[in-house]
Amino acid sequence: MKKVGKVDYFDGNKGKLFFFVEDENGVEEEGFYKVENDEKVFYIFVTSLCEMPLDSELRARYSKYDYAFDTEERYLLYAQATILLEYRKGDKKKIIGYKTIPRHNELVYVLETHDFDILGLPKLDFAHVRSGSHHFDTKAGFRKEAYITHWLLCGWTNSGKTNAAKVLLNVTIKGDGEPFAGGVVIDPHGEYYQELKHFNTVGAPRVIHYTVGAGNDEFEKELKISYQNIYPSYLTEVYEFREDTQVNFMNQCVRWKGRKDWIRYLLDTPVEKIVDDFKNEEKGELSPLTVMAVKNRLNGIFKEDEEVWTAESNNFISTIVEGVTRGNWYIIDVSSIGERTTKVITAMIAKSIFSKYKSQRVRNYNEWKKYKPAGILVEEAHNYLSPEETGKGNVIAKIAKEGRKFHVFTIVVEQDPGGIDHRILKQIHNKVILQLIPSDARVIAETTPYVNELEKKIPYYSIGEGLFVSTGSFNFALPVKFPRISEWIDNNIDKCKRCGKPTMSITGLCLNCQNVKKNRDISAFM
Repeated sequence: MKKVGKVDYFDGNKGKLFFFVEDENGVEEEGFYKVENDEKVFYIFVTSLCEMPLDSELRARYSKYDYAFDTEERYLLYAQATILLEYRKGDKKKIIGYKTIPRHNELVYVLETHDFDILGLPKLDFAHVRSGSHHFDTKAGFRKEAYITHWLLCGWTNSGKTNAAKVLLNVTIKGDGEPFAGGVVIDPHGEYYQELKHFNTVGAPRVIHYTVGAGNDEFEKELKISYQNIYPSYLTEVYEFREDTQVNFMNQCVRWKGRKDWIRYLLDTPVEKIVDDFKNEEKGELSPLTVMAVKNRLNGIFKEDEEVWTAESNNFISTIVEGVTRGNWYIIDVSSIGERTTKVITAMIAKSIFSKYKSQRVRNYNEWKKYKPAGILVEEAHNYLSPEETGKGNVIAKIAKEGRKFHVFTIVVEQDPGGIDHRILKQIHNKVILQLIPSDARVIAETTPYVNELEKKIPYYSIGEGLFVSTGSFNFALPVKFPRISEWIDNNIDKCKRCGKPTMSITGLCLNCQNVKKNRDISAFM
């Protein structure tokens, strides 16, 4: 074991242990260390190095320059640490918290990989434990039961947050032999499917890609949504329609024209004709201004992305909901779709999933227990979780508040956590915190346990480095390093026995080779 210092004193007011650093290169800020004697091992987490002013009661010890005894030295170099855990060697008893402290003059050592077994961290190949610039071989994970308590992955541009999200999804889909959950990814840049499709087997979907235009394999579907699937409540996620006039008018149209025709009727019929129709049908007086406002807003949604909408009936929504309950994931590629259409699609899917899980838990509990938990991943989460959006009752915000007890959870990816309602941030128990600007780091520190003392470090993390807080898994902020998604795939996914590309297929073939074999088999049969 490498010795790095010696216990000096404990500040009871701050709950901090200070130890003098004997080797300037032996302790890095933000790292794990231990104090060991014959009876106990104390595991500590360094939050900062600091030059402490000389205290007359402590007397002078060493010079911070040459570490020689010097009664004239006015500053001393200390490591400030939080006591995480006391481990009693005899009966293997663990005590989590700040109950005891090491004795003075005990030696401080660098932590070794096997020490993390004593810490009891959940292990998945999600990220690796980091201490300063040193990355342990120890894998960091989360407890399975803590997975559905909502997720936040936050970081500034190029911090690695989307990469971390891809790693999380791969871990989720691989699971412990079966997926931890099913779900939907609202993909704004069309970048998720390529790193997830290796879980697919011909005829056995695990990850399905919906995109504008036909895809290249059987799991890439054309995104076509029937007007018949549209309810007025989906549209209120995009615009603030007046409840007493505009929303009431749309609901009347649904009852009169039916879900099959009400959208096309309002889009294609002149304002004057709609007003006359309502009068002739004795549905009451109708203001032309109300009709015009609704028509303009509908045009703003449905004319922007006409290729997405179809008058033909389809089971797009029910197919996704049913697949999610079985553990499938659906990538909704909205990279070529406008923001308003994206929010309508998100509302349609999220409300349908939430409604299904909520109603089944109440009406058919035994069936609900068979469902896989359902996750909904959204990027640029402030579009759904800002104080303004949560005040409107946005469905993503509603799931963040109420979804956990129904096994529906959110995975929100955001570069500006300050734009998210702080009440929502406090309810998210799984957080990946990568590099952030100081003001956003402050917001995270204010809404997340264990992070406060590390706030000043967050702006200086390298790409892929950060903190992982999972309050249902362990009781501290764990410094981690995320692998690049290509590295994760190389280390966790088998290689195709024909072409060497990644695959999770039980056939041992990647998706392309599966399709080649399928076509050859069909040709031979013909």
